[in-house]
Amino acid sequence: MDSLLPYTGKEFLESLNDGREVWIYGKRVNNIAEHPAFRNTARMIARLYDALHRDHAEKKNLLTCPTEWGGFTHRYFVAPRSAEELVAGRDAIAAWARLTYGWLGRSPDYKAAFLATLGANAEFYAPYQDNARRWYRYSQERVPFVNHALVQPPVDRNIAPGAPGGPKMSMPTSPKRPIPESA
Repeated sequence: MDSLLPYTGKEFLESLNDGREVWIYGKRVNNIAEHPAFRNTARMIARLYDALHRDHAEKKNLLTCPTEWGGFTHRYFVAPRSAEELVAGRDAIAAWARLTYGWLGRSPDYKAAFLATLGANAEFYAPYQDNARRWYRYSQERVPFVNHALVQPPVDRNIAPGAPGGPKMSMPTSPKRPIPESA
């Protein structure tokens, strides 16, 4: 895998227009980055990605640090190996939060601590430790926006889950889902 860099703001906005299916108020959203319900949040996240590149270019090293593969990443995407690295990661997420004035409840660093465990203790994920290491590298290099949902999706609540014709209440997964080679 060639070394990649974190998304730029432009790349992030373009990545949202990948054919995914998003609906709001019964209408399909054609371009997430331009839709009034999502555009301001999408643009704010794009600013966060651009801030990474600015921090690296200006050699501030508040938000970024080198990766072991020759690139740079957000400090919180690296498994800390010392108290200093732990504090530096904390300072980086605080700096990102200040850029949003605290109004972005979930940002790309939200799942970074989990992603860092993939490299810090890949053997924990045996027999998938090689996948853990690949995801660790990919997450450092691209700083992807990884998230999760803990609520039931909005479905027809007139039909019970599991009833014939009722909604599926699980998301299909694939244990062999490949790591994206590029964004």
